[in-house]
Amino acid sequence: MHVVQVLVSLNLGGSELVAVELTEHLAAAGHRVTVIAADGPLGDRVRASGAAHLDWPVGRKRLGTLRYIARLRDWLSAERPDILHLHSRLPAWISRLALRGRAEGRRPATVTSMHGHYSVSRYSAVMASGDRVIAVSDHIRNYTLHNYPDTDPGRVITVHGGVSRAAFPHGYRPEPAWLERACGDFPELRGRRWLCLPGRLSRYKGHADFIELVARLQPDLPQVHGVIVGRARPGSRYRDELEGLAERYGVLDHVTFTQDRLDIRDWMAASEIVFSLCSDPPEAFGRTVPEALHLGVPVIGWDHGGVQETLAGMFPKGAVTPGDRAALLERTRAFLLRRPVVEPSPAFGLRESMEKTMAVYRSVLEEQSP
Repeated sequence: MHVVQVLVSLNLGGSELVAVELTEHLAAAGHRVTVIAADGPLGDRVRASGAAHLDWPVGRKRLGTLRYIARLRDWLSAERPDILHLHSRLPAWISRLALRGRAEGRRPATVTSMHGHYSVSRYSAVMASGDRVIAVSDHIRNYTLHNYPDTDPGRVITVHGGVSRAAFPHGYRPEPAWLERACGDFPELRGRRWLCLPGRLSRYKGHADFIELVARLQPDLPQVHGVIVGRARPGSRYRDELEGLAERYGVLDHVTFTQDRLDIRDWMAASEIVFSLCSDPPEAFGRTVPEALHLGVPVIGWDHGGVQETLAGMFPKGAVTPGDRAALLERTRAFLLRRPVVEPSPAFGLRESMEKTMAVYRSVLEEQSP
């Protein structure tokens, strides 16, 4: 089987990690894999897996990106892959236009992944148009069927993201040398109790709620320190706004921005609590939640969206009614005063997620076979 993963880039992010993990799993199983995406920090993992990588920026929102329609059409004619797995809207449109006019028996099967709450539009509808549509949570499956009612429910399959238990082993703690480097880079962290909010700097990710929480904890727990792991989009002034908010709350010295980190496992494992506070829309899946829980680190999150499903399956006591800041404060204070035990869980494992995706691939190929 020859599977092509098509996405915007190989930068750090949830959908990118899913595509790379699929690539590694497929290649290890002996399948041929090609990844079409602009290069990025995850590119080394793709190449190390033995997969081919075409460094084509098919997700760049520029007029010149349209030239990849013809290039992809020629490549598909020459290589004749079995499956195109499309992970984002513009790459999906480029692929769809490249396939236009091909006879049914000469085109690959298409699988689209709904990784989030794409705006409801004709442009976004391409993500609900695959021969199979993978939703990263039941919440996203319901969102897809509600907003694209002509979509056949039988084609929309929930495949929750999974976490490698080898990469995120229960009870893992960072090496002392790592802690020393982290405190060397950010001296304000030394001797503090870290609360971690991982994720891209976007307004809906709950950074304002997190900074307010850190401020409200200070009178009783002044050793608490907020750690925000992630970066803003190029050209965004959002970090400046958040630093201004922290200054107004009087906690600028109690909040650290680390930017993107490849060592996110260590940042979460070194923290007392990991948070997921997406507001509107809620988190589609939120892979840092099962990552932290597999490490044995408590998670507190708003009880909606994909996070609701993960917490219900792994750590129900971490769920807080969305927007209830008083409950968020009390739950955090309670966890800091007496850290709850997070038991090892078989839920949301990487192997199970990969096997479910493979089952989707097999079903669509069987459907199209003569």
